[in-house]
Amino acid sequence: MKAERLYIIQFKGLKDGVHSFIYSVDSNFFSLIEDSMYKEGNISVELTLTKSVNMLILDFCLNGTISSVCDNCLEPIEVPVSNSEKFYIRFGDQFEELTENSLIIPQSENEIDISKILYDIIVTSLPMRHLHDYDENGLMGCNPEMIEKLREYSSEKISTNETDPRWEGLKKLIDK
Repeated sequence: MKAERLYIIQFKGLKDGVHSFIYSVDSNFFSLIEDSMYKEGNISVELTLTKSVNMLILDFCLNGTISSVCDNCLEPIEVPVSNSEKFYIRFGDQFEELTENSLIIPQSENEIDISKILYDIIVTSLPMRHLHDYDENGLMGCNPEMIEKLREYSSEKISTNETDPRWEGLKKLIDK
């Protein structure tokens, strides 16, 4: 596929030193990733590759948004993405993943596909929960109908001040 070649860097032809690349991550990028949790986004990526005889250092700088759903109201939401991350690639005898941000590739390799690395950096830079921001009045931007439904169903469980009878039995054991 032609779009895949966009995320492959031919490093063997590059001179030792610093090289810059600019990428745009959008729905085409996410369609390349098998089982991607996300389908759309608009992220600009600046990649600085530092090449030396025995190592590549990839310095990623990401800014943009990803389309997701709010964890509270299930409405569409744009989640901001902003991250800087370094990734280290050493040359060795065989492929080996050392840590989440470093790996070894064989000396015979002449290119590296950064799409998986880039996807992992994007996903790990996102917050755990995707929520609407609060507006200038201090109200959450969630769908009010859905928030009311959540309150309706959760308030029944919270509003009862009765103590579970099993706790009373346990408290008697503590007193003895």
